[in-house]
Amino acid sequence: MSATPLVSVCMPAYNASRWIREAVESATSQTYTNLEIIIADNASSDDTVAIVEAISDPRITIQRSTRTISPGANHNRVIAESRGEFVKLLHADDLLMPRCVERMVGLALEDEQIGLVFAPREVLMEDAPDPDWKERFLNPHQEFGTLERINDGRDLFRRLLAAGFEGNWVGEPSGVLVRRSALERVGLLNERVRLITDLELWARIMLGHKVGFVEENLSVYRHHGASGTVRHAQRLRDSFDLPWLIESLLVSDGLTAGERSQLLALRRSVLRWVSGAQLRRIRRGDPTDELPKYVAYRVRAAVGTAPPLAPPLAPLGG
Repeated sequence: MSATPLVSVCMPAYNASRWIREAVESATSQTYTNLEIIIADNASSDDTVAIVEAISDPRITIQRSTRTISPGANHNRVIAESRGEFVKLLHADDLLMPRCVERMVGLALEDEQIGLVFAPREVLMEDAPDPDWKERFLNPHQEFGTLERINDGRDLFRRLLAAGFEGNWVGEPSGVLVRRSALERVGLLNERVRLITDLELWARIMLGHKVGFVEENLSVYRHHGASGTVRHAQRLRDSFDLPWLIESLLVSDGLTAGERSQLLALRRSVLRWVSGAQLRRIRRGDPTDELPKYVAYRVRAAVGTAPPLAPPLAPLGG
């Protein structure tokens, strides 16, 4: 392994003792070896840290937190700690196929304008409350239609926009490799987004980069009852995830007038639904703090004082 690894496998983890050994070993068993493996433990209360510390591999580093932060913030923390030219996210309950990094990096190195590479994944159902989920979401990439090995990211972005971002057609973070320079350009995850933080980031990267696609199952997504996807899915329709996604895109560089017009129209449509859902929650005595936070942002944005939605990633050595 070189002093500075080309690839950083970044694993956010929280109370993952049930799965984390298998996940880490899927990273240490990669055919591509010039990598580091960073685990950001989010103040777990189980044996997550002890299990990782018992795995003997000099490429592994574990970052421990004294308090639990949001999942998006923990993703950003582990990426910020990485050193590789490429970031390979791996969730602590998922797995990488042995050739995952090799195949993704090989494609990314063919064109320096590729900002992300993604691939299909297998789905492992484990105690999931919705047994039909696998049948409905096994191949989300097929929603794009035709995909080449190297694609115009803006074309893929426009396909997602035309569909109102109804679905993560790229897939979960464990199935994606991101070029570090792309993150330096567009920023990290928008921590205001709860469920579709990955889709929000993929969309921003697509706007200014090419996208690689490896037509081969290269990871395993574990769908289970304790996953964040399951716990938050029922609240997506009345959350502000889509409005926050749209706000991130509206402040992105390089939007055309037509794309901006489509985003503004989508925002109006989405806000009608979300605002109504929030009002119904208030009447039920179950309000959230999302509405006032969003309104406060829009007010500050109107006068040019709104803070960045996506934290910046500092260049290495900067």
